[in-house]
Amino acid sequence: MSRALRDHFGFTAMPFDKEIGTDSLLELPSCRESMAGLRLLAETRGIGLLTGKSGTGKSCLVRKMIQELGTSLYKPMYLCHSSVGLSEFYGNLAVELGLEPKGRKATLFRAIKERLTTLHRQARTHPVLIIDEAHLLANEILADGSQS
Repeated sequence: MSRALRDHFGFTAMPFDKEIGTDSLLELPSCRESMAGLRLLAETRGIGLLTGKSGTGKSCLVRKMIQELGTSLYKPMYLCHSSVGLSEFYGNLAVELGLEPKGRKATLFRAIKERLTTLHRQARTHPVLIIDEAHLLANEILADGSQS
């Protein structure tokens, strides 16, 4: 179907593809405001929430922010599988940090904590955790983080 649309309208690529390059995004005032808020969250190491209706470009904005952050000062970690249990959540986070996702929950938690501390203290790199569809996080994940 997409080939037929491209051929019919003479497009070289689909104009509303999910993976549109961030440099090709139209910068609307609402997008600039959202990007400013995301940048502020990263700079102040805050906790925030990006909300909007389905299809309004939240994922595109997050991709743009990750691209702009770069990797010299920040370590962006994008988790898109949020409807998982606690052990799998820690496993996914470990992989994002370049760790082997093995061992018991407590061991994995300590390894994650040590890696984050090392990133911050030695590499002067600030971790930025982005959880897509965070409303699907299990209560056990939120509760475990508050007890650690």
